[in-house]
Order: sequence, then structure tokens, then C-alpha cells
Amino acid sequence: MNKVYIADGVRTPIGKTDGILQKYLPEQLAACVLNGIIARNGLSPVAIDQVILGNVVGPGGNIARVSVLEAGWPYSIPALTVDLQCGSGLSAINMAAALIQSGQAEMVIAGGVESTSMAPRRQFNANDPRFQGETVYYEQAPFSPEAIGNPDTGEAAENLAGQLDISREDMDRLALESHRRAALAREQGLLSDIIIPLGTPASPIIADECIRENMRLKLLGRMPPAFRTGGRITAGNTCLKHDGAAAILLCSEAALAKYRLQPQAVFAGAASSGWDPNRFPLSPVGAIEKLLHQTKLSLSAIDRLEINEAFAVKILACCRELGYSLEQTNTLGGALAYGHPYGASGAIILLHLIKSLQQTNGRFGIAAIGAVGGMGVASVIERC
Repeated sequence: MNKVYIADGVRTPIGKTDGILQKYLPEQLAACVLNGIIARNGLSPVAIDQVILGNVVGPGGNIARVSVLEAGWPYSIPALTVDLQCGSGLSAINMAAALIQSGQAEMVIAGGVESTSMAPRRQFNANDPRFQGETVYYEQAPFSPEAIGNPDTGEAAENLAGQLDISREDMDRLALESHRRAALAREQGLLSDIIIPLGTPASPIIADECIRENMRLKLLGRMPPAFRTGGRITAGNTCLKHDGAAAILLCSEAALAKYRLQPQAVFAGAASSGWDPNRFPLSPVGAIEKLLHQTKLSLSAIDRLEINEAFAVKILACCRELGYSLEQTNTLGGALAYGHPYGASGAIILLHLIKSLQQTNGRFGIAAIGAVGGMGVASVIERC
């Protein structure tokens, strides 16, 4: 099996829905990171064997292919779109690694893109028993049969907080810490070299929109429950909707030598796992445990962990179940501060993981993400 390297990765700034990126089509965001990653590595698009992008709320079809063409790349370059909801971007990266491991490709760009600002309205067909009228649209597609349970994301988070007795205060404290870490990372410029500017030279967009340096526990405590009267989940300890794109350049050892690239990490393994759809925020746990078993690594060997921070309760619950330190998890801040552009988030947390390992001289790191329907995806890397 061929060895797989991560040579580079970039992302756009992350904007909230109807925020700084609201006028960008998703394919324009993706084209930005595709062209950005080849330009900074001195590559021609024809060196890329495949592009794989995750996308969740786009218009449908093959947005990865549209993005390649939007980028002005030759017609000959194939592209594939993946939809595993929040797990789409990391699944795309795992698929890219498998292509290289098997010898089917030498160099693949994988990641994801999302524009919730441009998300189309969706409606059931009139023949569907779930159809409720011409003016009724749905936001969350069915991800589990109702007989099993198909809770909304917020309801699932509320249920998990109650089942595990995770307090509102603990969730708010984690959210506050996420903003503090992200603000510090921005102040120190730890991510500045992976962010591709948008906008114009006269008015560039270079900063993530939602990081709050002035966030306070008192402010978080004033926020009302978002999903249930008397509930624990608020707009402060859950992430909202966001826009953004990210891409990772994966390649074989032969490609590294041919194009004189400097690897940042070895892609050391991947796993996915199913979980109870009613407790889907815990799904990263199953994927991480499966990944550790496959790679014969112990959790104690993992220097840094990135779990997508869709809800504060998710991070608290997963770290508790795994027995892993919160101090070593999402050390540059998480989605509660940066945002969660669904299809791109897996690539974003992998980029942040690499930066965290570089900052601390760590060796092994795991990026993991959970998705509605009870799906977990995880990847392990070894820093070069």
C-alpha cells in the first residue's frame, strides 16, 4: 500500500450566513481554494488526478465538477462530490487518500465547500406523505426512519446533555474557551498562512467573521434556550450556519519528489463508524475507537485531537467517553468560534490539527467529525 502525504492545505475566511461571503456562489469559494493551493505550490492543474469535495446544502448535482470548471481548469480533470452531511469534507479526504494508497492516483485535492447563504429552499414532492403544502419547506432531510428516531440536531444535543447530565454552565465555559483560543490564534497569526483572501485588493476579506474576543461568561449566560423551553442549548454554546471552503493537497511519495513538495504530515489512517441516530453527537467516539484499533495506536499516543465543535455538549461528551483531555482538544479553538460550513468543516479541522501539531511539536493527531443519522468519520496524521 502506497504511503500518503499531506503536502499543503488552504481555506477561505469563514463567514456567517448572509455575512461577509453571502455574495459568493459555492463554486466560486471552491475555485478560490483550488487555484490557491496549486498557485502556492507551483503546480499546473493537469498535475491533479482528481478533485473530491464535500457539500451539503448546495443546489445538488456535482458541485465539485462545477468548481473545477469555475476555476478554469482543463475539462480532462475529473471531480466528485460527497454528501455525508457534516462528515462530507473529511470523508472526501479519506477517499482521496485511499485512491493514492491503492495506486489509482498520485495527487488529489480534497476538501469541501458550503454556502448556507445561497442554500436553495427544499420541499417534498406533492406525492410524498410528508408534503405539507406549496408554501412549506424543510431544512433537515430525513436521516433515520421515524420508527428509530430522527431528531433535529438541537433536540439531539438537548437529549444528550440531559442523559449525560452535562450542565449549561459547563457548555458555556467551553464555548468561552473556544473563542479565547481562536482569538489568541488569530492574534498570533497561527492560521494566517492557510487563509486565502477573498474580496478585492482595495477591500480584502481576510478574517473569520465570528470569533469574539470580547465574549464573556455573563453574556453567554443571558442567552435564551434555542431549541427547548428551559433547555441547556443556546446560540452561544452551539454553532450557527456558515459559509466557506477548504482544500487539502494529498500526494504519493513519487509525486512529492517529482514536484519538489515539502510534506507537512503523513496520512496514517482513516475510519468511519455508525452510531445511534438519536445520539449522533457521540458518533465521533466510534470512529476514533475504530481508527485506533486499525492503526494499533493508543489514545495516549495522540498528542492533539480535533473534533468538530457543532455543539459544546458534543465536545464535552466525546472527551468524557474517550477519556481524553479537553486541554489537548481543539487547541486553536473550534467551530463555536470559527463557524461550521458543513461540507468544508472536515478539511478545516484537519488543517487546524496540522497547525496545532506544528505549534507544539506534536507527533500524532486525530481529526474527527460526527454527522446526523449517526455517522462518525476520523483520520489520523503523523506530523513530518
